[in-house]
Amino acid sequence: MPSYSRTISLPGKSATEIFSRISQAIGKFQEKDTGKFGKFDFNVDESEKTVQLKSTHVTALLRCKDGEVFLEGKLSFLVSAFRSRIDDGINQWIEKAFKA
Repeated sequence: MPSYSRTISLPGKSATEIFSRISQAIGKFQEKDTGKFGKFDFNVDESEKTVQLKSTHVTALLRCKDGEVFLEGKLSFLVSAFRSRIDDGINQWIEKAFKA
């Protein structure tokens, strides 16, 4: 599986604030998930401010730090073909979730 890693800069945001917003978004996703995109397993660790994601096509670890989010994982060959769309989706979500 191809590797994926990315750092997203969020200047002025604490690790706690970043983790809180991401956790809320994941909760909403899980409430609305109809299985259309497959089965996702999330492991949210508040003490470490991390989120692990496992699915058939993706495994990822998201780590919240002061001023940034670090995302690393593996994408299936099928999903890796859509990497630019994944990046665009992440950019749109970050802009929406963290706009001042």
